[in-house]
Amino acid sequence: MTATALDTPTALRPLPPGPRGWPLVGHIPALRKHGMLGFMDRSWAEYGDVFAMDVGFHAVVIAHPDGIKRVLAGNAKNYIKGKTYDGVRRVIGNGLLALEGEAWKTRRALVQPAFHRAALGKLTEAMVESGRQHFDALKEKHGTAAFTLDAHRDMVTLTLDVVVAALFGRDLGGAAEVSYEALGTAMELVGERSNGLVLPKWVPTPGNRRFHRTMEEVEGAVYRVIEAGRRKTTDDGTLLSMLLNSKDAETGQLLSDRDVRDEVFTMFVAGHETTALTLTWLFTLLDGRPEVIAKMRAEVDTVLGDRDPGFEDYPKLPYLRQVIDETLRLRGPVAMNARTAVADDEILGLRIKAGDIVMPYFYGAHRHPDFWDKPNEFDPDRFSAERSAGRNPWSYVPFSAGQRQCIGNTFSLVETVVLLAQLLRRFDVEVQPGAGEVKPLAIVTVRPDRPVMVTLRPRVR
Repeated sequence: MTATALDTPTALRPLPPGPRGWPLVGHIPALRKHGMLGFMDRSWAEYGDVFAMDVGFHAVVIAHPDGIKRVLAGNAKNYIKGKTYDGVRRVIGNGLLALEGEAWKTRRALVQPAFHRAALGKLTEAMVESGRQHFDALKEKHGTAAFTLDAHRDMVTLTLDVVVAALFGRDLGGAAEVSYEALGTAMELVGERSNGLVLPKWVPTPGNRRFHRTMEEVEGAVYRVIEAGRRKTTDDGTLLSMLLNSKDAETGQLLSDRDVRDEVFTMFVAGHETTALTLTWLFTLLDGRPEVIAKMRAEVDTVLGDRDPGFEDYPKLPYLRQVIDETLRLRGPVAMNARTAVADDEILGLRIKAGDIVMPYFYGAHRHPDFWDKPNEFDPDRFSAERSAGRNPWSYVPFSAGQRQCIGNTFSLVETVVLLAQLLRRFDVEVQPGAGEVKPLAIVTVRPDRPVMVTLRPRVR
């Protein structure tokens, strides 16, 4: 699958190969037939680690870790988000996720302290309290009887509460009420608006009416959170307080209402999604693997006994982390991202032209047979310290990498370990038959194609 380098000038290097598309519509019919991931994997298998496709724009897909490193770190200045993120900006605004250049550096420096390791202890307390309230409420509702729930719907409820409590303040939870359906639709809208094939927002199409309904509900919650934060008379150390009280170093002005809205919207909509999806996919991968559940439960019981975890317990639960890492390898929340090439470049011996949309394909790198033994098998032990030694770090990038790596990656990992430990301490988990057959759909995030049903049975100690 690896392209070979050629001893010729970059301008003369061959262009990436790719499947033949239809006039005008390119590969869009094939995408509809096979799905994004199916089409990408078929093309990768046939054309190699660097291939081209036409999905309304010309794109070059990079599935090899060394090529991904070139885009995100080695020559990162040549690969910007640019217009490829205009669709994202139409929904979430111009927050940290979409900003570039000096504006991004300034905003990153402002937000970063909220996610420093020194702050994670306090953030973990909020995670634990959210988990305690959520899981204890389930036990109180169902008593000693087993019950079945829709895992993704339930995890979204929980992780949204974590984001609000940890980053905005627990007392703002009521202001943040928004439906599961609206949150899901907001993520879908990012994908729809990103392809550029939509009419202006003022045109009364069914899609635009859906856009306005969803944005009204989600933005309503975001603005309620901001207004409630402004009414506080003291700085409570949350990310929201930090945003509301920060001043521009040069002008001395506070962030504008729009700037605060964009950051809160980003954290609100996208901040809960990674953990909710990781836990949901974890349940599907546990189908038919009771030994993995038993090993996780034994570790939780040994380390925690009858108490909930704290931040200091995070490194003491290595097997839980291995299971989570393997889940993120096989079902990472983001299958790929996109950059625009500013100038011509070379990746793995093939020419990248200025203006190309270059797409690091994490989903492929995580399964690359040159870097992973039996890459399609679920094997948490592959993330043990012994087997991880010497592995190419760019073969596993579930939170992207380089300077634009997700700012909340450690927050999400700690949160996932904490919530999973709390769940296992209280319940025996039984994944419903067929969960392993759930298919991944790459919209913006990688979502299940149907509900994932899980049965929980209160543990008797």
